[in-house]
Amino acid sequence: MKRFRKGLLFGGFAFAFFAGWVGVQVFVPTGPQGPVVLTIRRGESFPSVAFQLEQQGLIRSRRLFEGLGHLVRLPHRLRAGIYRIPSPLSSWQLVRFLSESRPQLIRLTIWEGMMSKEVAAKIEELGLGRADRFMALVRNDDNQWSLPLPFPWSGILEGLLYPDTYLFPPLFPDQEEFLLQTFIDGFLKNFWEPYLKNRPEINVQELVTIASLVQWEVKKDEERSIVAGVIRNRLARKMPLQIDATVLYALGQRKTRVLYKDLEVDSPYNTYRRIGLPPGPICSPGLESLKAALSPAKVPYHYYVARGDGGHTFTTNYADHLKAVAQYRRLMRQRWDRMKQTEKNEKNVNDE
Repeated sequence: MKRFRKGLLFGGFAFAFFAGWVGVQVFVPTGPQGPVVLTIRRGESFPSVAFQLEQQGLIRSRRLFEGLGHLVRLPHRLRAGIYRIPSPLSSWQLVRFLSESRPQLIRLTIWEGMMSKEVAAKIEELGLGRADRFMALVRNDDNQWSLPLPFPWSGILEGLLYPDTYLFPPLFPDQEEFLLQTFIDGFLKNFWEPYLKNRPEINVQELVTIASLVQWEVKKDEERSIVAGVIRNRLARKMPLQIDATVLYALGQRKTRVLYKDLEVDSPYNTYRRIGLPPGPICSPGLESLKAALSPAKVPYHYYVARGDGGHTFTTNYADHLKAVAQYRRLMRQRWDRMKQTEKNEKNVNDE
């Protein structure tokens, strides 16, 4: 009987000790003072997340935390992203916090007219991947992309990175392919499926290439279809397009002015030296430019030149075009003179 009582007493102490230990592990807060950032990458396993929490000192027992997590189905509720945890918390509070919180995602915006090399640089800047790996995929070096549309333009995916704002969780290395597929899916969803899917007669490469030229050249939406019409007219007459944007793409840079020496660049994208369209798109065109290329305006114009207010002057013959160019140059000289005079006046005021 005494043995039984001793065993019962020992068992009671052991249970009380175990219950106390579990209580501390589950309900007593732990962790550093102040917010702690938890980064969960796309495809990361729940045990890996628990290990990360243990390493950061946010939980006392990884196995106990995993058990609590499974009780509330945390592995199924947890989303990849960035969590800012208000430490210290108990394990139970942490499980609830992760179950109920929405993580912060990484925002990446492809603006209309963005070159793929600029997208690649942004990806690397945001820590989503490496620019060189992304560009190797865009160039389709391994010929690995299979798309549900005619795809003849040398395999290069320039022009198919649909302009939009994308939200991504943190990614593991070597997931640049996931990013590129997301951008291409945007093109397929927003343009290919609603506008081209049932029109096999459309030359997709030609259309997207024209749209990219329109995108870079035109600021006003109401002029996009007109410029697309001018491009079609020049192509029909086998006139060189002479579009500055293609020269800038060949140079791999953006400039406000194209110099005469720039026009000598030896590149298939230089439409001053070669007749016809460049080999492929030069940037990511937006929806309005794509629609303009799909339905160009039927206009008599073969020339256009900037007007100085964001718009263009359109003309049918070369003589009128030269007059419009001269007018634009006069306007630019006047603006330059006014700017220099303003700087001179401000300098005189500062000297006084």
